[in-house]
Amino acid sequence: MTDDRDSALNNPARLNDSPPPREEADLSSDEYMVFAMKDSHHAFSLGLETVLECIRAAELEGAVPKLPTQWWWDLQTRYSLDFKHAPLD
Repeated sequence: MTDDRDSALNNPARLNDSPPPREEADLSSDEYMVFAMKDSHHAFSLGLETVLECIRAAELEGAVPKLPTQWWWDLQTRYSLDFKHAPLD
């Protein structure tokens, strides 16, 4: 593993305990919900669509239990998701 990968894996992001006030947050994206995150070096945002895509990838890898297909279809319709890396059945 390279030093860059080691650094990234040893710098987990967590929800920011003190996110910026709503009026100062950058909500310029069209995301339904954005989470304020923070790692050892940065404060950043993570959109709900990205979180859901990560959960879908984890499901396909067997890291989380399989979720009902209808639930994924409902989310895809509600949020206009495009699971390009993890297509639905």
